[in-house]
Amino acid sequence: MKKIKLHDKFGVYDTNLNIFLSYNQCMKNVFVILLIFLSGINTAFAIQDIKKITLEQAIKHSLKTNPQVEASRLDFEKSKNDIKSANQLKNPAVGTFQNIGTTAQGNPQQIGADLTVEILKRRNKVNFAKTRAVMQENLYDFQKYNLIAQVKISYFNFLLKKSNLNFIEQQRELLRDIYDDTVRKQQKGLCSKSEVIQAKIALNRSIMYYNIAKSEVISAQNKFNAILNSRDTDYDTFEETLGNNFAQLYTLNPQNNCLTFEKIKQYTLLNRYDLKSARAKIDSAKNNLKVVKSNLIPDLEVSAGYAYKTSGISENSSYRQGAYASASIVNIPLFYQYKPEIKNAQIEIEKAQLSYQDLETDVIRDIRDAFEKYTIAKENLNLYDKELLINSRELLDEAYKELNSNKTDLTSFLVSKKSYIELELGYKQALCEYYVSFAQLLCEMNITFDRLDEIVHQDL
Repeated sequence: MKKIKLHDKFGVYDTNLNIFLSYNQCMKNVFVILLIFLSGINTAFAIQDIKKITLEQAIKHSLKTNPQVEASRLDFEKSKNDIKSANQLKNPAVGTFQNIGTTAQGNPQQIGADLTVEILKRRNKVNFAKTRAVMQENLYDFQKYNLIAQVKISYFNFLLKKSNLNFIEQQRELLRDIYDDTVRKQQKGLCSKSEVIQAKIALNRSIMYYNIAKSEVISAQNKFNAILNSRDTDYDTFEETLGNNFAQLYTLNPQNNCLTFEKIKQYTLLNRYDLKSARAKIDSAKNNLKVVKSNLIPDLEVSAGYAYKTSGISENSSYRQGAYASASIVNIPLFYQYKPEIKNAQIEIEKAQLSYQDLETDVIRDIRDAFEKYTIAKENLNLYDKELLINSRELLDEAYKELNSNKTDLTSFLVSKKSYIELELGYKQALCEYYVSFAQLLCEMNITFDRLDEIVHQDL
């Protein structure tokens, strides 16, 4: 039994054959397998349509397609309908009273309607429903700001990974040129074989880093599209790299120092939507107490109708008829005064107040944390711009010139290049962290970039 190895680009496969396979037969089998594989790839990826999208378009798209935001909007729509329900009047009851047989003699037949009228109750119910609607509206707005922040952060991270891939690809091509040049020098006896090995190792390492960066781009794009809730379309960022286009990406220039913590804190405590919702919840609980207490007010029940006698049932064979009306007080709180319900409503007010105080404390901590991260990210980015990047690029340029003029060896150049790569990637990371920290700060404040002047010009 002869053992034959079939080689292809995906690996080595061992097959035990009882008969000899000709070369043509082997090539035919490989061709069929590759055809099937490539057909599968085309089918799998044909459904994806890649589309460029700006940050503004991404935000608008997500607000339309996000299911959590849509569910919150529907809750708000329901709460508006509850206001109409709270203002409803009681439906009347229509009835008739018919005497049959001998009891009909001398007794009238009746047909009429009854209506229960609530006294001083509907207004309290409407006010309760209105505060509930305000609470839901603020929760809906709060959800939108959280989603906007998520879109921004995923957009920035996606751009960061694309920037890293682009930079590493450039370095890979540079190392490829250096390797080719080192091989030519070694063939002419101008450098040692160890330098060729070093250049080959550096090139292979750059290829590995490139593959890692490429996989990170794919992962970041999938996360970005997941937030956009995209199925058939694969969205890509409009920009190819993360740059200093701050205004276009709704971010304050890091040279601007107009924001202070006290201004941010004052604005946030007054305007953040979850705090507004919590305040509306307190008002709602107070209105609910009024609704419960209004149960102590009796209702009025009125009746009106028509009574008549026909000649057949009248004692004197004459036709008689006439209207009637009556009124009565119902639901008199004589035996039950709703004390447990009133006490529970008062407890709900206390709970809503405690919840607001706890939320306010958390919000202050959150905005302080977000402001500190923003401040540190701004300082780091400015340090890169003013000092680190300029010095690193000058150092690499000088090292490359010395390498080409044989004033330095490959090892020294690779050390300089390694330092340069680390600083460039660090700069992109610092730039992304600044974008992200500012997006999170806006999210904590529940404000858009175009409304920052409201904070800057407010009076403390």
